Amino acid sequence: TTARRLSSSDDTTPQTQTGRVLLISGSAPSGYGATSPQPNPSWDTVAQQLARRLRNFAGVLEDGEDVIQSDSIGVETLRESPDWLAVNGYDVVLVLGVCGEEEEWLTTALANASTNASPNSIKALLTDPSCSPSLQSQQFAGSYFPGDPTQEYVINLSPWTEIASAKRLLASTKTLLSRKSSEDYLFALLFALHGLVLPLDVVKSDINPSWEKGLGNIAEFKKMCDKCLPQIKAAMNDPQTKAAIDLLNAVDLRDQVGSYRVIVSNETPQLEEFTLCILQQNDCFNCDAPILDRPKVPVLTEWRGEPLTSRAAEQIFVGHLDHPSSHECVAPELKQPWSWKIVVGANPAYDAFPMQHQIFYPVKDGKSKSGSLWYDPVFCVETIPDNARVWCKRHYRCTPRRHWSKTKGDGNTPGCWTLTTLDNGMMSEERWTTIDAADDLSWCVLHYSGVAKRAGQSYVGALLCTADGKWPVEAREGKGLERIRRAFQVCDLELWELFGGSTEETFMWSEEMNMWAERNPPPLEPIGDLSIQAWRKQEKEKLLKLQQ
Repeated sequence: TTARRLSSSDDTTPQTQTGRVLLISGSAPSGYGATSPQPNPSWDTVAQQLARRLRNFAGVLEDGEDVIQSDSIGVETLRESPDWLAVNGYDVVLVLGVCGEEEEWLTTALANASTNASPNSIKALLTDPSCSPSLQSQQFAGSYFPGDPTQEYVINLSPWTEIASAKRLLASTKTLLSRKSSEDYLFALLFALHGLVLPLDVVKSDINPSWEKGLGNIAEFKKMCDKCLPQIKAAMNDPQTKAAIDLLNAVDLRDQVGSYRVIVSNETPQLEEFTLCILQQNDCFNCDAPILDRPKVPVLTEWRGEPLTSRAAEQIFVGHLDHPSSHECVAPELKQPWSWKIVVGANPAYDAFPMQHQIFYPVKDGKSKSGSLWYDPVFCVETIPDNARVWCKRHYRCTPRRHWSKTKGDGNTPGCWTLTTLDNGMMSEERWTTIDAADDLSWCVLHYSGVAKRAGQSYVGALLCTADGKWPVEAREGKGLERIRRAFQVCDLELWELFGGSTEETFMWSEEMNMWAERNPPPLEPIGDLSIQAWRKQEKEKLLKLQQ
Protein backbone atom coordinates (compact mmCIF):
# COMPACT_ATOMS: atom_id res chain seq x y z
CA THR A 1 0.00 0.00 0.00
CA THR A 2 1.01 3.60 -0.57
CA ALA A 3 1.25 6.31 2.07
CA ARG A 4 -0.72 9.47 1.26
CA ARG A 5 -3.15 11.73 3.08
CA LEU A 6 -6.92 11.52 2.63
CA SER A 7 -8.49 14.75 1.37
CA SER A 8 -10.97 15.73 4.09
CA SER A 9 -11.09 18.65 6.48
CA ASP A 10 -13.13 16.62 8.99
CA ASP A 11 -10.69 13.71 9.44
CA THR A 12 -9.11 13.49 12.88
CA THR A 13 -7.06 10.47 11.78
CA PRO A 14 -6.23 11.10 8.12
CA GLN A 15 -6.23 8.13 5.77
CA THR A 16 -2.67 7.57 4.54
CA GLN A 17 -3.04 4.27 2.70
CA THR A 18 -4.50 2.91 -0.48
CA GLY A 19 -5.78 -0.58 -1.07
CA ARG A 20 -5.39 -2.35 -4.41
CA VAL A 21 -7.85 -4.93 -5.73
CA LEU A 22 -7.62 -7.07 -8.87
CA LEU A 23 -10.57 -8.92 -10.37
CA ILE A 24 -9.69 -11.77 -12.76
CA SER A 25 -12.47 -13.02 -15.02
CA GLY A 26 -12.86 -16.41 -16.69
CA SER A 27 -15.21 -17.96 -19.23
CA ALA A 28 -17.69 -19.82 -17.00
CA PRO A 29 -21.32 -18.60 -17.14
CA SER A 30 -21.80 -15.87 -14.55
CA GLY A 31 -25.40 -16.61 -13.56
CA TYR A 32 -25.64 -12.91 -12.73
CA GLY A 33 -28.85 -10.93 -12.99
CA ALA A 34 -31.28 -13.86 -13.09
CA THR A 35 -34.22 -11.54 -12.33
CA SER A 36 -32.87 -8.54 -14.25
CA PRO A 37 -33.63 -7.10 -17.71
CA GLN A 38 -30.32 -8.48 -19.04
CA PRO A 39 -29.39 -11.75 -17.30
CA ASN A 40 -26.11 -13.66 -17.42
CA PRO A 41 -23.53 -11.07 -18.51
CA SER A 42 -19.99 -12.35 -19.07
CA TRP A 43 -17.66 -12.43 -16.10
CA ASP A 44 -15.44 -9.95 -17.94
CA THR A 45 -18.34 -7.47 -18.05
CA VAL A 46 -19.08 -8.07 -14.36
CA ALA A 47 -15.42 -7.67 -13.36
CA GLN A 48 -15.05 -4.35 -15.17
CA GLN A 49 -18.21 -2.97 -13.58
CA LEU A 50 -17.30 -4.11 -10.05
CA ALA A 51 -13.84 -2.57 -10.43
CA ARG A 52 -15.43 0.75 -11.43
CA ARG A 53 -17.97 0.72 -8.61
CA LEU A 54 -15.66 -0.41 -5.80
CA ARG A 55 -13.76 2.89 -5.78
CA ASN A 56 -16.94 4.77 -4.84
CA PHE A 57 -17.15 3.10 -1.44
CA ALA A 58 -14.17 5.04 -0.07
CA GLY A 59 -12.75 8.53 -0.39
CA VAL A 60 -9.99 10.13 -2.39
CA LEU A 61 -6.54 11.31 -1.39
CA GLU A 62 -5.25 14.88 -1.56
CA ASP A 63 -3.81 14.21 -5.00
CA GLY A 64 -7.23 13.07 -6.23
CA GLU A 65 -6.34 9.39 -6.34
CA ASP A 66 -8.89 6.88 -5.06
CA VAL A 67 -8.28 5.25 -1.69
CA ILE A 68 -9.37 1.97 -3.30
CA GLN A 69 -7.61 1.29 -6.58
CA SER A 70 -9.26 -1.54 -8.49
CA ASP A 71 -8.56 -3.15 -11.86
CA SER A 72 -9.83 -6.10 -13.87
CA ILE A 73 -8.18 -8.44 -16.37
CA GLY A 74 -9.30 -11.48 -18.30
CA VAL A 75 -7.53 -14.70 -17.31
CA GLU A 76 -6.66 -15.27 -20.98
CA THR A 77 -4.05 -12.50 -20.69
CA LEU A 78 -1.99 -14.98 -18.63
CA ARG A 79 -2.22 -17.75 -21.24
CA GLU A 80 0.82 -17.31 -23.46
CA SER A 81 3.39 -16.30 -20.90
CA PRO A 82 2.13 -16.31 -17.30
CA ASP A 83 3.32 -12.98 -15.97
CA TRP A 84 3.53 -12.73 -12.21
CA LEU A 85 3.76 -8.96 -12.52
CA ALA A 86 0.13 -8.94 -13.72
CA VAL A 87 -1.08 -10.10 -10.31
CA ASN A 88 1.65 -8.72 -8.07
CA GLY A 89 1.20 -5.44 -6.25
CA TYR A 90 -2.45 -6.10 -5.39
CA ASP A 91 -3.68 -6.60 -1.84
CA VAL A 92 -6.83 -8.58 -2.65
CA VAL A 93 -7.46 -10.74 -5.71
CA LEU A 94 -10.99 -11.89 -6.59
CA VAL A 95 -11.30 -14.64 -9.22
CA LEU A 96 -14.57 -14.94 -11.15
CA GLY A 97 -15.58 -17.90 -13.30
CA VAL A 98 -12.11 -19.40 -13.86
CA CYS A 99 -12.14 -23.14 -14.51
CA GLY A 100 -10.71 -25.82 -16.78
CA GLU A 101 -7.41 -24.98 -18.47
CA GLU A 102 -7.80 -21.34 -17.37
CA GLU A 103 -7.03 -22.48 -13.83
CA GLU A 104 -3.51 -23.54 -14.82
CA TRP A 105 -2.73 -20.13 -16.35
CA LEU A 106 -3.84 -18.41 -13.15
CA THR A 107 -2.18 -20.74 -10.65
CA THR A 108 1.11 -20.48 -12.53
CA ALA A 109 0.97 -16.68 -12.37
CA LEU A 110 0.10 -16.77 -8.66
CA ALA A 111 2.93 -19.22 -7.96
CA ASN A 112 5.40 -17.04 -9.85
CA ALA A 113 4.22 -14.01 -7.90
CA SER A 114 4.74 -15.88 -4.63
CA THR A 115 8.23 -16.96 -5.69
CA ASN A 116 9.50 -13.76 -7.32
CA ALA A 117 7.85 -10.95 -5.36
CA SER A 118 9.58 -9.73 -2.23
CA PRO A 119 7.39 -9.61 -0.32
CA ASN A 120 4.32 -11.10 -1.98
CA SER A 121 1.71 -8.35 -1.77
CA ILE A 122 -1.41 -10.53 -2.02
CA LYS A 123 -3.14 -10.67 1.36
CA ALA A 124 -6.31 -12.45 0.25
CA LEU A 125 -7.27 -14.67 -2.66
CA LEU A 126 -11.03 -15.00 -3.07
CA THR A 127 -13.03 -16.99 -5.61
CA ASP A 128 -16.70 -17.05 -6.54
CA PRO A 129 -18.61 -20.37 -6.63
CA SER A 130 -18.46 -20.64 -10.45
CA CYS A 131 -14.70 -21.25 -10.26
CA SER A 132 -13.41 -24.83 -10.30
CA PRO A 133 -13.48 -26.67 -6.94
CA SER A 134 -9.68 -27.01 -6.91
CA LEU A 135 -9.30 -23.25 -7.38
CA GLN A 136 -11.83 -22.55 -4.64
CA SER A 137 -9.75 -24.70 -2.29
CA GLN A 138 -6.80 -22.32 -2.80
CA GLN A 139 -8.56 -19.34 -1.20
CA PHE A 140 -6.84 -17.71 1.75
CA ALA A 141 -7.07 -14.60 3.90
CA GLY A 142 -4.11 -13.13 5.75
CA SER A 143 -2.14 -15.91 7.38
CA TYR A 144 -5.06 -18.36 7.25
CA PHE A 145 -4.91 -21.15 4.66
CA PRO A 146 -7.83 -23.63 4.86
CA GLY A 147 -6.93 -27.28 5.33
CA ASP A 148 -3.87 -26.80 7.53
CA PRO A 149 -4.45 -29.03 10.63
CA THR A 150 -1.94 -27.10 12.72
CA GLN A 151 -3.68 -23.80 12.01
CA GLU A 152 -7.08 -25.29 12.83
CA TYR A 153 -5.73 -26.57 16.15
CA VAL A 154 -4.36 -23.13 17.04
CA ILE A 155 -7.64 -21.45 16.06
CA ASN A 156 -9.70 -23.82 18.21
CA LEU A 157 -7.46 -23.11 21.19
CA SER A 158 -7.10 -19.37 20.56
CA PRO A 159 -10.15 -17.87 18.82
CA TRP A 160 -8.95 -14.33 19.60
CA THR A 161 -5.79 -14.61 17.51
CA GLU A 162 -5.09 -12.93 14.17
CA ILE A 163 -5.24 -16.23 12.29
CA ALA A 164 -8.67 -17.01 13.80
CA SER A 165 -9.88 -13.58 12.76
CA ALA A 166 -8.65 -14.26 9.22
CA LYS A 167 -10.62 -17.52 9.14
CA ARG A 168 -13.81 -15.72 10.17
CA LEU A 169 -13.15 -13.06 7.52
CA LEU A 170 -12.76 -15.69 4.80
CA ALA A 171 -15.99 -17.36 5.89
CA SER A 172 -17.82 -14.02 5.66
CA THR A 173 -16.54 -13.37 2.16
CA LYS A 174 -17.60 -16.88 1.07
CA THR A 175 -21.12 -16.20 2.31
CA LEU A 176 -21.31 -12.93 0.39
CA LEU A 177 -19.83 -14.42 -2.78
CA SER A 178 -22.42 -17.20 -2.73
CA ARG A 179 -25.05 -14.58 -3.69
CA LYS A 180 -25.35 -13.19 -7.21
CA SER A 181 -25.49 -9.55 -6.21
CA SER A 182 -23.07 -6.73 -7.00
CA GLU A 183 -23.69 -5.30 -3.55
CA ASP A 184 -22.64 -8.55 -1.88
CA TYR A 185 -19.58 -9.00 -4.11
CA LEU A 186 -18.50 -5.43 -3.42
CA PHE A 187 -18.93 -5.82 0.33
CA ALA A 188 -16.92 -9.06 0.28
CA LEU A 189 -14.03 -7.05 -1.15
CA LEU A 190 -14.60 -4.18 1.28
CA PHE A 191 -14.55 -6.53 4.28
CA ALA A 192 -11.33 -8.12 3.02
CA LEU A 193 -9.67 -4.73 2.56
CA HIS A 194 -10.87 -3.50 5.95
CA GLY A 195 -9.77 -6.63 7.76
CA LEU A 196 -6.35 -7.00 6.12
CA VAL A 197 -5.23 -3.75 4.52
CA LEU A 198 -6.73 -0.44 5.67
CA PRO A 199 -9.67 0.91 7.69
CA LEU A 200 -12.80 1.72 5.69
CA ASP A 201 -15.62 3.74 7.22
CA VAL A 202 -18.33 2.00 5.22
CA VAL A 203 -17.69 -1.36 6.97
CA LYS A 204 -15.91 -0.41 10.19
CA SER A 205 -19.00 -0.40 12.43
CA ASP A 206 -20.23 -3.63 13.98
CA ILE A 207 -22.83 -4.03 16.71
CA ASN A 208 -22.27 -7.77 17.11
CA PRO A 209 -20.03 -9.11 19.89
CA SER A 210 -16.82 -10.45 18.36
CA TRP A 211 -13.36 -11.69 19.21
CA GLU A 212 -11.99 -8.85 17.11
CA LYS A 213 -13.29 -6.30 19.60
CA GLY A 214 -11.49 -7.94 22.52
CA LEU A 215 -12.07 -6.01 25.75
CA GLY A 216 -14.27 -3.64 23.78
CA ASN A 217 -17.08 -6.17 24.20
CA ILE A 218 -16.97 -5.62 27.94
CA ALA A 219 -17.04 -1.83 27.58
CA GLU A 220 -20.02 -2.05 25.23
CA PHE A 221 -21.91 -4.39 27.56
CA LYS A 222 -21.25 -2.10 30.54
CA LYS A 223 -22.53 0.93 28.64
CA MET A 224 -25.68 -0.99 27.65
CA CYS A 225 -26.36 -1.91 31.29
CA ASP A 226 -25.58 1.58 32.57
CA LYS A 227 -27.83 3.32 30.04
CA CYS A 228 -30.56 0.83 29.14
CA LEU A 229 -31.05 -1.73 31.91
CA PRO A 230 -34.87 -1.33 32.11
CA GLN A 231 -35.19 -1.76 28.34
CA ILE A 232 -32.90 -4.83 28.41
CA LYS A 233 -34.94 -6.46 31.17
CA ALA A 234 -38.21 -5.80 29.34
CA ALA A 235 -36.79 -7.27 26.13
CA MET A 236 -35.41 -10.38 27.82
CA ASN A 237 -38.70 -11.00 29.65
CA ASP A 238 -40.72 -10.95 26.43
CA PRO A 239 -40.31 -14.30 24.62
CA GLN A 240 -40.79 -12.94 21.10
CA THR A 241 -38.37 -10.06 21.63
CA LYS A 242 -35.76 -12.35 23.19
CA ALA A 243 -36.08 -14.72 20.22
CA ALA A 244 -35.61 -11.78 17.84
CA ILE A 245 -32.45 -10.64 19.65
CA ASP A 246 -31.07 -14.18 19.51
CA LEU A 247 -31.73 -14.30 15.76
CA LEU A 248 -30.12 -10.88 15.26
CA ASN A 249 -27.03 -12.02 17.16
CA ALA A 250 -26.75 -14.94 14.73
CA VAL A 251 -26.68 -12.68 11.66
CA ASP A 252 -24.30 -9.85 10.84
CA LEU A 253 -26.50 -6.76 10.99
CA ARG A 254 -24.63 -5.49 7.95
CA ASP A 255 -26.53 -8.28 6.15
CA GLN A 256 -29.36 -5.83 5.59
CA VAL A 257 -31.86 -8.24 4.04
CA GLY A 258 -31.42 -10.90 6.73
CA SER A 259 -31.47 -8.52 9.68
CA TYR A 260 -34.45 -6.56 8.36
CA ARG A 261 -36.48 -9.75 7.87
CA VAL A 262 -35.78 -10.66 11.50
CA ILE A 263 -36.84 -7.21 12.74
CA VAL A 264 -40.03 -7.08 10.68
CA SER A 265 -40.92 -10.63 11.75
CA ASN A 266 -40.73 -9.61 15.39
CA GLU A 267 -42.02 -6.06 15.67
CA THR A 268 -42.71 -5.65 19.36
CA PRO A 269 -42.76 -2.52 21.55
CA GLN A 270 -40.01 -4.06 23.67
CA LEU A 271 -37.72 -4.56 20.65
CA GLU A 272 -38.30 -0.98 19.51
CA GLU A 273 -37.50 0.45 22.97
CA PHE A 274 -34.46 -1.83 23.23
CA THR A 275 -33.11 -0.65 19.86
CA LEU A 276 -33.98 2.99 20.45
CA CYS A 277 -32.13 3.11 23.75
CA ILE A 278 -29.06 1.02 22.91
CA LEU A 279 -28.40 2.15 19.36
CA GLN A 280 -30.11 5.42 18.54
CA GLN A 281 -30.10 7.29 21.86
CA ASN A 282 -26.86 6.04 23.45
CA ASP A 283 -24.82 4.61 20.55
CA CYS A 284 -23.49 1.84 22.77
CA PHE A 285 -21.43 0.36 19.92
CA ASN A 286 -19.91 3.63 18.64
CA CYS A 287 -21.25 3.13 15.12
CA ASP A 288 -21.02 5.93 12.58
CA ALA A 289 -21.54 4.71 9.02
CA PRO A 290 -21.36 7.40 6.30
CA ILE A 291 -23.81 8.35 3.57
CA LEU A 292 -21.95 7.48 0.38
CA ASP A 293 -21.48 10.59 -1.75
CA ARG A 294 -20.29 8.78 -4.87
CA PRO A 295 -21.22 8.33 -7.64
CA LYS A 296 -21.91 12.02 -8.18
CA VAL A 297 -25.29 11.56 -9.80
CA PRO A 298 -26.84 14.36 -11.89
CA VAL A 299 -30.35 15.64 -11.21
CA LEU A 300 -33.05 16.03 -13.85
CA THR A 301 -32.96 19.68 -14.91
CA GLU A 302 -35.63 19.76 -17.63
CA TRP A 303 -39.03 18.06 -17.81
CA ARG A 304 -41.77 18.40 -20.42
CA GLY A 305 -39.61 20.87 -22.34
CA GLU A 306 -39.16 23.33 -19.46
CA PRO A 307 -36.68 23.79 -16.60
CA LEU A 308 -37.57 21.56 -13.65
CA THR A 309 -39.28 23.63 -10.94
CA SER A 310 -39.92 22.72 -7.31
CA ARG A 311 -43.60 22.25 -8.16
CA ALA A 312 -42.81 19.91 -11.07
CA ALA A 313 -40.32 17.94 -8.96
CA GLU A 314 -43.03 17.44 -6.35
CA GLN A 315 -45.50 16.31 -9.01
CA ILE A 316 -43.05 13.70 -10.29
CA PHE A 317 -42.83 12.18 -6.81
CA VAL A 318 -46.61 12.37 -6.25
CA GLY A 319 -46.91 10.57 -9.58
CA HIS A 320 -50.19 8.68 -10.10
CA LEU A 321 -51.64 9.25 -6.63
CA ASP A 322 -55.26 10.35 -6.55
CA HIS A 323 -54.43 13.68 -4.95
CA PRO A 324 -55.08 17.33 -5.93
CA SER A 325 -51.34 17.97 -6.24
CA SER A 326 -50.79 15.35 -8.96
CA HIS A 327 -49.86 16.55 -12.45
CA GLU A 328 -52.57 17.13 -15.04
CA CYS A 329 -50.94 14.63 -17.42
CA VAL A 330 -52.33 11.88 -15.19
CA ALA A 331 -55.94 11.48 -16.30
CA PRO A 332 -58.52 11.32 -13.47
CA GLU A 333 -59.61 7.82 -14.42
CA LEU A 334 -55.97 6.61 -14.25
CA LYS A 335 -55.21 7.91 -10.77
CA GLN A 336 -54.39 5.31 -8.12
CA PRO A 337 -54.14 4.90 -4.32
CA TRP A 338 -50.37 4.96 -4.82
CA SER A 339 -47.83 7.22 -6.50
CA TRP A 340 -45.63 4.55 -8.04
CA LYS A 341 -44.93 0.83 -8.01
CA ILE A 342 -41.31 -0.31 -8.16
CA VAL A 343 -40.40 -2.29 -11.28
CA VAL A 344 -36.72 -3.01 -10.61
CA GLY A 345 -34.10 -1.80 -8.18
CA ALA A 346 -30.39 -2.28 -7.58
CA ASN A 347 -29.88 -2.74 -3.85
CA PRO A 348 -30.77 -6.19 -2.46
CA ALA A 349 -31.50 -4.81 1.01
CA TYR A 350 -34.04 -2.35 -0.34
CA ASP A 351 -35.34 -4.29 -3.32
CA ALA A 352 -35.61 -7.86 -2.03
CA PHE A 353 -39.10 -7.26 -0.67
CA PRO A 354 -41.79 -7.59 -3.37
CA MET A 355 -44.87 -5.53 -4.26
CA GLN A 356 -43.43 -2.18 -3.22
CA HIS A 357 -45.91 0.69 -3.36
CA GLN A 358 -44.64 4.26 -3.06
CA ILE A 359 -47.04 6.88 -1.71
CA PHE A 360 -45.82 10.50 -1.83
CA TYR A 361 -48.04 13.44 -0.86
CA PRO A 362 -47.49 17.04 0.32
CA VAL A 363 -47.23 17.99 3.98
CA LYS A 364 -50.39 19.86 5.05
CA ASP A 365 -51.86 19.33 1.58
CA GLY A 366 -49.19 21.58 0.09
CA LYS A 367 -49.75 24.48 2.47
CA SER A 368 -46.41 23.99 4.21
CA LYS A 369 -43.86 26.66 3.29
CA SER A 370 -41.06 24.09 3.49
CA GLY A 371 -42.23 22.29 0.36
CA SER A 372 -41.89 18.98 2.20
CA LEU A 373 -43.60 15.71 1.35
CA TRP A 374 -44.61 12.63 3.25
CA TYR A 375 -43.57 9.22 1.92
CA ASP A 376 -45.40 6.06 3.00
CA PRO A 377 -43.87 2.94 1.41
CA VAL A 378 -45.95 -0.24 1.62
CA PHE A 379 -44.25 -3.53 0.82
CA CYS A 380 -44.39 -7.29 1.43
CA VAL A 381 -42.01 -9.25 3.66
CA GLU A 382 -41.68 -12.99 4.19
CA THR A 383 -41.27 -13.47 7.93
CA ILE A 384 -38.75 -15.62 9.77
CA PRO A 385 -38.96 -18.52 10.50
CA ASP A 386 -42.37 -19.40 9.07
CA ASN A 387 -42.06 -17.56 5.69
CA ALA A 388 -45.53 -16.05 6.12
CA ARG A 389 -46.23 -12.96 4.04
CA VAL A 390 -47.10 -9.73 5.80
CA TRP A 391 -47.54 -6.13 4.67
CA CYS A 392 -45.20 -3.52 6.13
CA LYS A 393 -45.67 0.21 6.13
CA ARG A 394 -43.30 3.05 6.99
CA HIS A 395 -43.55 6.84 7.28
CA TYR A 396 -40.84 9.23 6.00
CA ARG A 397 -40.48 12.98 5.93
CA CYS A 398 -39.11 14.27 2.58
CA THR A 399 -37.35 17.63 2.76
CA PRO A 400 -35.96 19.54 -0.24
CA ARG A 401 -32.15 19.78 -0.32
CA ARG A 402 -29.34 21.19 -2.45
CA HIS A 403 -27.67 19.18 -5.18
CA TRP A 404 -23.95 18.49 -4.74
CA SER A 405 -23.16 20.58 -7.85
CA LYS A 406 -24.80 23.71 -6.45
CA THR A 407 -21.93 25.53 -4.75
CA LYS A 408 -23.20 29.11 -5.03
CA GLY A 409 -26.37 30.92 -4.06
CA ASP A 410 -29.13 30.03 -1.65
CA GLY A 411 -32.02 27.62 -1.84
CA ASN A 412 -32.57 23.99 -2.63
CA THR A 413 -32.43 22.12 -5.93
CA PRO A 414 -35.68 20.83 -7.48
CA GLY A 415 -35.61 17.03 -7.66
CA CYS A 416 -33.29 16.56 -4.64
CA TRP A 417 -34.73 15.35 -1.34
CA THR A 418 -33.60 14.18 2.10
CA LEU A 419 -35.79 11.40 3.52
CA THR A 420 -35.80 10.59 7.24
CA THR A 421 -37.67 8.02 9.29
CA LEU A 422 -37.65 6.19 12.61
CA ASP A 423 -37.93 2.47 11.90
CA ASN A 424 -38.19 0.15 14.93
CA GLY A 425 -36.09 2.47 17.07
CA MET A 426 -33.52 3.23 14.37
CA MET A 427 -33.23 6.57 12.57
CA SER A 428 -32.47 6.38 8.86
CA GLU A 429 -31.49 9.18 6.49
CA GLU A 430 -31.59 8.89 2.70
CA ARG A 431 -30.71 11.31 -0.09
CA TRP A 432 -32.93 10.85 -3.13
CA THR A 433 -32.36 12.35 -6.57
CA THR A 434 -34.71 12.41 -9.56
CA ILE A 435 -32.62 11.13 -12.47
CA ASP A 436 -35.20 11.05 -15.27
CA ALA A 437 -38.96 10.89 -15.83
CA ALA A 438 -41.12 10.41 -18.90
CA ASP A 439 -43.15 13.46 -19.92
CA ASP A 440 -46.39 11.49 -19.40
CA LEU A 441 -45.15 10.04 -16.08
CA SER A 442 -45.29 6.53 -17.51
CA TRP A 443 -41.98 5.91 -15.68
CA CYS A 444 -39.28 7.53 -13.60
CA VAL A 445 -35.80 6.59 -12.37
CA LEU A 446 -34.82 7.63 -8.83
CA HIS A 447 -31.42 7.32 -7.13
CA TYR A 448 -30.90 7.03 -3.37
CA SER A 449 -27.98 6.88 -0.96
CA GLY A 450 -28.85 6.19 2.66
CA VAL A 451 -27.57 5.28 6.07
CA ALA A 452 -28.67 3.92 9.43
CA LYS A 453 -25.69 5.43 11.22
CA ARG A 454 -26.13 3.75 14.59
CA ALA A 455 -26.48 0.30 13.01
CA GLY A 456 -23.41 0.82 10.83
CA GLN A 457 -25.35 0.36 7.57
CA SER A 458 -24.73 2.35 4.38
CA TYR A 459 -26.64 1.58 1.20
CA VAL A 460 -26.99 2.98 -2.30
CA GLY A 461 -29.07 2.14 -5.36
CA ALA A 462 -31.64 3.25 -7.90
CA LEU A 463 -35.22 2.38 -8.89
CA LEU A 464 -37.35 2.22 -12.01
CA CYS A 465 -40.97 3.01 -11.14
CA THR A 466 -44.23 2.85 -13.11
CA ALA A 467 -47.93 3.01 -12.29
CA ASP A 468 -48.45 -0.77 -12.48
CA GLY A 469 -45.03 -2.17 -11.57
CA LYS A 470 -44.39 -3.46 -15.10
CA TRP A 471 -41.69 -2.32 -17.49
CA PRO A 472 -43.09 0.54 -19.62
CA VAL A 473 -44.25 -0.86 -22.97
CA GLU A 474 -42.78 1.99 -25.01
CA ALA A 475 -39.34 1.45 -23.41
CA ARG A 476 -38.88 -2.28 -23.95
CA GLU A 477 -36.58 -1.66 -26.90
CA GLY A 478 -35.06 1.08 -29.02
CA LYS A 479 -34.70 4.67 -27.81
CA GLY A 480 -36.95 4.20 -24.80
CA LEU A 481 -34.88 1.30 -23.45
CA GLU A 482 -31.63 3.17 -24.08
CA ARG A 483 -32.93 6.19 -22.20
CA ILE A 484 -33.66 4.06 -19.13
CA ARG A 485 -30.30 2.32 -19.49
CA ARG A 486 -28.53 5.72 -19.52
CA ALA A 487 -30.47 6.80 -16.44
CA PHE A 488 -29.12 3.80 -14.51
CA GLN A 489 -25.63 4.20 -15.94
CA VAL A 490 -25.30 7.72 -14.50
CA CYS A 491 -26.10 6.03 -11.17
CA ASP A 492 -23.11 3.73 -11.84
CA LEU A 493 -25.42 0.77 -12.50
CA GLU A 494 -26.00 -1.60 -15.39
CA LEU A 495 -29.32 -3.27 -16.19
CA TRP A 496 -27.98 -6.73 -15.30
CA GLU A 497 -27.37 -5.55 -11.71
CA LEU A 498 -31.08 -4.92 -11.09
CA PHE A 499 -33.61 -7.07 -9.25
CA GLY A 500 -37.33 -7.50 -9.77
CA GLY A 501 -37.96 -8.45 -13.40
CA SER A 502 -37.18 -8.09 -17.07
CA THR A 503 -38.70 -5.95 -19.79
CA GLU A 504 -41.23 -8.74 -20.41
CA GLU A 505 -41.67 -10.45 -17.04
CA THR A 506 -42.11 -9.18 -13.49
CA PHE A 507 -41.06 -11.03 -10.36
CA MET A 508 -41.98 -8.21 -7.96
CA TRP A 509 -45.58 -8.33 -9.18
CA SER A 510 -46.01 -11.94 -10.29
CA GLU A 511 -49.46 -13.44 -10.79
CA GLU A 512 -49.07 -15.46 -7.60
CA MET A 513 -48.08 -12.33 -5.63
CA ASN A 514 -51.04 -10.39 -7.03
CA MET A 515 -53.45 -13.19 -6.11
CA TRP A 516 -52.15 -13.08 -2.53
CA ALA A 517 -52.55 -9.28 -2.50
CA GLU A 518 -56.17 -9.61 -3.65
CA ARG A 519 -56.87 -11.83 -0.63
CA ASN A 520 -54.79 -9.59 1.64
CA PRO A 521 -55.17 -5.97 0.45
CA PRO A 522 -52.25 -3.66 1.22
CA PRO A 523 -52.75 -0.81 3.75
CA LEU A 524 -52.58 2.06 1.27
CA GLU A 525 -54.36 4.80 3.21
CA PRO A 526 -51.90 7.72 3.64
CA ILE A 527 -50.78 8.18 7.22
CA GLY A 528 -51.14 11.94 6.87
CA ASP A 529 -49.72 14.81 8.91
CA LEU A 530 -48.50 12.75 11.84
CA SER A 531 -44.89 13.20 12.85
CA ILE A 532 -42.73 10.11 12.46
CA GLN A 533 -42.44 9.83 16.25
CA ALA A 534 -46.21 10.22 16.77
CA TRP A 535 -46.93 7.54 14.17
CA ARG A 536 -44.44 5.11 15.71
CA LYS A 537 -46.02 5.75 19.12
CA GLN A 538 -49.44 5.01 17.64
CA GLU A 539 -48.18 1.78 16.09
CA LYS A 540 -46.51 0.75 19.35
CA GLU A 541 -49.75 1.24 21.26
CA LYS A 542 -51.53 -1.02 18.75
CA LEU A 543 -48.93 -3.75 19.33
CA LEU A 544 -49.26 -3.42 23.10
CA LYS A 545 -53.00 -3.95 22.86
CA LEU A 546 -52.44 -7.10 20.81
CA GLN A 547 -50.08 -8.43 23.51
CA GLN A 548 -52.67 -7.95 26.26
